[in-house]
Amino acid sequence: MPRLLVAGFIFVILLAPFAQAQPQREVLSFQAPSRNGPVTVTAELFLPPGAAPGAVDAKLPAMLLHHGSGGVSDAREYAYAREFTAMGVASIIPDSFTPRGVKSTVTDQGTVSTNDMLADAFGALKAAAAHPRIDPTRIGIAGFSKGGAVALRAALQVIADRYAPDGPRFALHVPFYPSCETHYRDTRTTGAPILMLLGGADTYAGTASCSSVAESLKAGGARLELVIYPNAQHGWDGGGAAWLQPSGENWSKCFFVQQADLGWVEQTSGIRTAGPDGRPNADAPKALAVCRTRGVSGGPDAATKAASLGALKQAMRETFKLN
Repeated sequence: MPRLLVAGFIFVILLAPFAQAQPQREVLSFQAPSRNGPVTVTAELFLPPGAAPGAVDAKLPAMLLHHGSGGVSDAREYAYAREFTAMGVASIIPDSFTPRGVKSTVTDQGTVSTNDMLADAFGALKAAAAHPRIDPTRIGIAGFSKGGAVALRAALQVIADRYAPDGPRFALHVPFYPSCETHYRDTRTTGAPILMLLGGADTYAGTASCSSVAESLKAGGARLELVIYPNAQHGWDGGGAAWLQPSGENWSKCFFVQQADLGWVEQTSGIRTAGPDGRPNADAPKALAVCRTRGVSGGPDAATKAASLGALKQAMRETFKLN
């Protein structure tokens, strides 16, 4: 199995699993934190068919696809990757769960935090930007649910500076039905366009908090387009049938707002949950007892899936300057 080492990242060339014209598949590998210590995280990279490994004159744009609480799935992340490679765009799919020994965070979102996944997103971005076939100035990110929160927060300048102080930056941010419970005081963004896609019938992540975040970001100068599909439930672009998980954690009524001293207050309960260092205090569980509930649901919607895919592709064409 041939290996190519570039700028400290390992690229392993593998056989592509796609059924149609087969793209080239590689694995990007990098170190990331976890609550039990550093782990090696991998991200699959799919290059469009015909992308010659040795060519350097026409570097490719790429989209990172970050999974939600259920992990990587063929019905979502790999399905989008197939769409993108057909457009001539590379796809990057990190797996934040497997290296941390987790299959799902639906019933306990703390097993892999959004901060863990942000570290993975920027680790994958750095690895892809170092790849000889990828244009480091044309790498976007789309995320779904928990991964949608990653795609959204990665647009904040304070977050990008934390995880990649020397760059690179994502060129496009597309959060699908994200969790928006965390409201940062500093709403300056990197300047990259943001396309936020929400479902009006979403009772898992909801729309109120994300709409509030969107207004704050726009007031701070962000180039943000908010689209709400009125009848869409959470996970409208997934496969299968409508679903219900009674034990799933529901944070749609939680609003953690950063204060002037950089500490945090959960707005629903009015409880201060963390100090300026961001570390949860002894009262944090009391706030969760007020705002967090149990029971999450969602379901596919073919019409909304087609509409949101069209909106995503249009944003990619405009940002990456595709024909």
